[in-house]
Amino acid sequence: MAKNPEAFQTVFDTYFPVGIIGEGGAGRVFHVRNSSGSDLALKCLHPDLATTEKRKRFKNEIDFCAKNQHQNLIRVLDWGIVEWDGKITPFYVMPRYAGTLRGQLEKKIPSANVLGVFGQILDGVEAAHLLGVTHRDLKPENILHDPEKNLFVVADLGIAHFEEEILATLVKTKKGEKLLNIGYSAPEQRTKGASVDKRADIYALGQMLNEMFTGSIPQGAGHATIAQAAPEFSNLDALVEKMRQQNPAARFQSVAELKKELIGRKNEFIALQQLDSKKKEVVRATEPGIIEPVEIVDANWDLGRLTLVLNRSPSQDWVQYFWNPRGSSSWRSGLAPNTYNFRGNTVSISADERDAQIAIDQFRRWSPLATATEQAELVRVAQENERAERTRLKQQIAAAEAKARVNSTLKF
Repeated sequence: MAKNPEAFQTVFDTYFPVGIIGEGGAGRVFHVRNSSGSDLALKCLHPDLATTEKRKRFKNEIDFCAKNQHQNLIRVLDWGIVEWDGKITPFYVMPRYAGTLRGQLEKKIPSANVLGVFGQILDGVEAAHLLGVTHRDLKPENILHDPEKNLFVVADLGIAHFEEEILATLVKTKKGEKLLNIGYSAPEQRTKGASVDKRADIYALGQMLNEMFTGSIPQGAGHATIAQAAPEFSNLDALVEKMRQQNPAARFQSVAELKKELIGRKNEFIALQQLDSKKKEVVRATEPGIIEPVEIVDANWDLGRLTLVLNRSPSQDWVQYFWNPRGSSSWRSGLAPNTYNFRGNTVSISADERDAQIAIDQFRRWSPLATATEQAELVRVAQENERAERTRLKQQIAAAEAKARVNSTLKF
């Protein structure tokens, strides 16, 4: 292989290779140090393997990961091109992690800690799915680990499938193209011409969950089970079997569905997530999106009537909170909060020449209070709904288990 570049330069920084972290099918990952001395990781396509197809996939990976804000998905910090062995090839820079899930498996993860680790991996994979990305190459080597924060991060989206609306470039998977690691690949990934979707990632997650408990990847019948390795978690064997069904339709159809099963089995640390459609970010179900402030963008006073134009139309709840401001009990006589009349993105109030500016100042004082109250109420409702959902899921699982237990003892 060609001699490694002596430096990688972008518009913003220069990165100097310190060592090699790993090697992939088309890329090499370097340990680099930037001009300010910070240690980072840098992934670069091999110059001899940087085909048009691989460049397109690499570009899609950069485009997606540069926008990502989820803590359990890898982030791209910088990117550029470099001359390597006389050829121009792309690279990107990301945070450097001390290890991988593979390293943790080799050390043996205590059974009591497995589901905590698995929950983080589920969060990362689910975030990718909600944002329109199927990984297609999930394996322990692609789960990075920060031991200081005990953080697990899903990485290496080089062969991921990106839905059309987020594609940076159009990539078509050729029939027969190998895009998998055989130990964790779903049956449909090994079948020529078969459709591969998010359920292939569910299969790989099942393989890894079993391996995290037993130390071995399940293959066929008679494989090592969780019940054998950790009897207190024996009820997870049924989940693993459902996750790795040969027919994708027989598996869990989404990470959310799998999470609900785990929550129903009293795993409190498993988090429900949702897509904030406005910000295009995945957040916890108990963390609704941030409400946009209501602000004045224009004002006009005309013969005793002040009209304010707002940056957006506030909700009816917001208006109610404005009319009853918390933490503010004083106002100019005749300019009480409930005398402000809202209509769409405008608000009007009767005010003489002397009171026009006072009415504006009062609005500016009460508006943030109304926004904060509405935000707090959204969080309260979200938390209440999640608690109710967790209770419902537990009751549902308990009822199903009771039914199965009683029916198994019936004699007829």
